[in-house]
Amino acid sequence: MGDWESVFREIDDDYLVGISNKGIVKRAYKDMETTSCKLLDSGQIENLDAIAVKVGEETVQIKMPLGESACSCPSRSICRHVILGILALQKMAETVDNKKANKEAAEQETVTKSAEKKTDKPVAEIADYPLEKLCKSLGVRRLQELIDRARAGKRPQINYSSVVTVQPLAQAMTVKLLSPLEYSTCTCHKKEFCVHKAEAVLWCKLESGQINIDELEQDRSASTEYDMEQIQDVVLQMKIFLEELLDTGLTRTPQDALDHMERLATICHNAKLPNFESDWRRLQDSYNKYLKRVASLRIQLLMRQLTTFYRQVELLGQAQNALEVSKLAGAFRAEYTSALDLDLVGIAMEHFVSKSGYEGETVYFLEENTKEWYTYTQARPVFYDNNTNAGLRYTQETPWGLSVPLRELVFWHIHLEQAKSDSRGRLSSSKETKGQLIRDRRADKNTLTTDVLGKWYYQDFAQLFEEQFQDKIDTLEKNDLSDSDSTKRTKLVFIRPASCDQAVFLETEQKLCMNLYDEAGKAVVVEVVYSKDEAEGIRYLEKITNENLPCFFGKVYLRGGIIRMYPVAVFGRKELDTRGYMM
Repeated sequence: MGDWESVFREIDDDYLVGISNKGIVKRAYKDMETTSCKLLDSGQIENLDAIAVKVGEETVQIKMPLGESACSCPSRSICRHVILGILALQKMAETVDNKKANKEAAEQETVTKSAEKKTDKPVAEIADYPLEKLCKSLGVRRLQELIDRARAGKRPQINYSSVVTVQPLAQAMTVKLLSPLEYSTCTCHKKEFCVHKAEAVLWCKLESGQINIDELEQDRSASTEYDMEQIQDVVLQMKIFLEELLDTGLTRTPQDALDHMERLATICHNAKLPNFESDWRRLQDSYNKYLKRVASLRIQLLMRQLTTFYRQVELLGQAQNALEVSKLAGAFRAEYTSALDLDLVGIAMEHFVSKSGYEGETVYFLEENTKEWYTYTQARPVFYDNNTNAGLRYTQETPWGLSVPLRELVFWHIHLEQAKSDSRGRLSSSKETKGQLIRDRRADKNTLTTDVLGKWYYQDFAQLFEEQFQDKIDTLEKNDLSDSDSTKRTKLVFIRPASCDQAVFLETEQKLCMNLYDEAGKAVVVEVVYSKDEAEGIRYLEKITNENLPCFFGKVYLRGGIIRMYPVAVFGRKELDTRGYMM
């Protein structure tokens, strides 16, 4: 049988399941005893492109590769008749093989050679598959997510046999890589070479050492489509306007400066430069505050913001290729990947108005098992909306099919099935994710115990510094970064102070400051800049004394060598519950 004989010797049940499914293969084995299979071709078949087999009342054409085989029945996919025909020819090949040598020796040799070929054949095709084609199939965002997972050590399990099984992949998918690769299968059930199959091949290349993460990241950046002439034109426009702002000074800021910043933000968006778009909107917000004489604006910070931004524009202008551009440009959206099932404890909700032009709410969750933070954010752009209606804040649809308003999620323990999140723990509102309300914390006191809060609960501020900031400071020193860079690295923690000073509102900076102390006298400074949204929270903080001192939940960061906190919520002193005031 020549080449056909070697084909039938290589296949096994895993391969048959790969080109059809487990139920069809099982049915075919069952029908073997009752269904007749007859070879329609006479004579030698070594050189035939297809072998015709009569299976019961149907005629089957067995082709190479086997995934292209066809049947006269109505089925458009690999049916049980095709599997029966393959099994019949395989049995015939075994008979021919047995006549050539001693049965036991031949079987042992067949097993040995088959095991080698089963592994080698798909692996060889994986090795030959073009990397550029894989990167293009995945796209920039999915490729970056794969790189992030690889760097974090979150690699899928890969099993080698007649098929190469890779699982779990993005969205909990499983891929079986067959030979030829075009006939590989995926649990997304798409017949074409889908993104999950491309991801599986790429993971195999990484595991085998054909490529490393650094090379992959370079290929990712190189595959990003940037018009370098357009980039240089955008850089020129940005530099001209920034130099104009620096030359004229704040007091002679032109009346149309804000409109010009908005136009440049739009230009950056169209040029695929999301980081620069956000920077223009932040600068626009700062200049708007200056023109309106908002007391909380600090001129020194505005000038630092302006000069730092100019330096980034200069670096973008010096970029020689897509790799260098992509490192500065950023990404518009993160790619969500499977986080499997999560048991979340609602902690607090924060309303925000970002300097980059978005307003919305963020709900903070703590995962009960891993003690990791997850957030869910609903936001809307307010670039052109200066009359925000506060009454619209909490009217958004609650995600995951839950039956409570969005703002009440902070009171519940929630179970999510097939949850999706990005690399920073931001949850997706995907309809594939199903949520279940487990219990309402308002009816169950003391549910936020120190066991639940785990490593994020602090009474010792020296321990807080050591665990949350010491490694970052060491890294900053090694990389010779300025202290201002450390303020970007915020952490969410619970702080239970032993005492506090009376809150002080600084009129010149329009900011409330409050010193919290632990038993050893170490301090954390609470800071809240005044705005209409923060007014109620500031009034609450001003009433806090040592007699009614609560537990604080919020974001901590370093500035000037001092741990500072922006409080998101506060909880009762005697017990941790969410009946305390939420800012």
